Amino acid sequence: MAAIRRARPRRSVLVGIAVLAMFVASLLLAVNATHGAPWHTGTELKVAFDNVGALQTGDDVRIANVRVGHVKEVGLVDGKPQVVLSFDEDHEIYRNATASVDERSALGQKFIDVNPGDPSAGRMGPDDVLPAKKTMGANELSDLLRVFDEPTRKGLGTAVRELGGGAGGHSQDVRDVLAAAPQMLPDLGTVARALSADNGADLRAVLSTANSLAGRFAGRQEQLGELAGQLDTTLHALAVDNGEPLSQALQKAPETLREARGALQTVREPLAQTESAARQLEPGALSLGQATPDVRGVLREAVGPLDKVPGVARSAEPAVTELTQTFADARPLAPVLTKAFGDMQVPLAVLKPYAPEIAMFFNNASSALSNGDAAGHWLRIYLNVGAESVLGTLPIADPTASRNAYPAPGQAIKDREKGPLGTRAGR
Repeated sequence: MAAIRRARPRRSVLVGIAVLAMFVASLLLAVNATHGAPWHTGTELKVAFDNVGALQTGDDVRIANVRVGHVKEVGLVDGKPQVVLSFDEDHEIYRNATASVDERSALGQKFIDVNPGDPSAGRMGPDDVLPAKKTMGANELSDLLRVFDEPTRKGLGTAVRELGGGAGGHSQDVRDVLAAAPQMLPDLGTVARALSADNGADLRAVLSTANSLAGRFAGRQEQLGELAGQLDTTLHALAVDNGEPLSQALQKAPETLREARGALQTVREPLAQTESAARQLEPGALSLGQATPDVRGVLREAVGPLDKVPGVARSAEPAVTELTQTFADARPLAPVLTKAFGDMQVPLAVLKPYAPEIAMFFNNASSALSNGDAAGHWLRIYLNVGAESVLGTLPIADPTASRNAYPAPGQAIKDREKGPLGTRAGR
């Protein structure tokens, strides 16, 4: 029994040692997995590059995007990078093979993509080096950014930082976008097909217009910068209180717009009338504009006379005072004169048609009384003998004379007496 008890601890120790050895072996295999199995020796290839970027030992070696080995060593030969590639299995690499350093991820990880070539060029030997003219170096993001000037690079860096800061805390929004992507992608396909119609004629026209528009902004970068700053201030003002005022304004906007539409419809007719009035006022406004120099001259020349107005006003003040009393005394006469003129309206309306005859009467009376003699005689009456003086006593009409014995109002001055001596005006 004592021997059995001593054998059990020994067996447990052996099991523990075996488990520990297996763990160490597994750990070594896991650490060296990228370099292949420890007992396996594959093909090695030396490749010269002009630039390998951030390529490191252990990075993948791929053929047709399938991992077939790893980078065993990265060194310098004659001042240029030379990389030793280790393939997991035997691969035939020919002298017309090519290799390039490609991006594995946006974080700078690299891998080497190898095209083995074809047998017609012959197989690479163990000491042969694939020359740099058959390889393509790494394209670093920093090299791409060097084509921009310093302000552009700084602006791009600021934009990326702001984008990262803005995206922070919006993981749910990103998930929503990705969830909606299956429904959005067909629409994007429709848009893409529409843009590619007629070999992209519409898209080229849009790009040409955008290029022309961008050209118009040349030399106005400072104004655009100021405008962007003002826009930033405006957006900050809109975002105050988490955008609550803007949200309330947007909620009230539909009703406000409906009311504004009704108000605009109400204002339409007055505006049409205003337009008509403006057209009617246009000639007067043009005339006023043309008369402005004359008005300016009048105002300029009126300064002297207007300076004398205070003196004239002071001199006329006594007369105006007396006239005030006179008009006050004449005030009772105004109703009487108003009534008299009203009563005279009917007789004057009756006499109005006879205005020519009345004027002719006073003209003839003035002519009769215009000349006097030394004896003081001013009225002279002459005997005016005519054909009617003789023939008027006979019961027959004078065939040589024509006169209307009862002319209508205003027609007597137009009558003419026709006789052997010709035509003369009626009297």
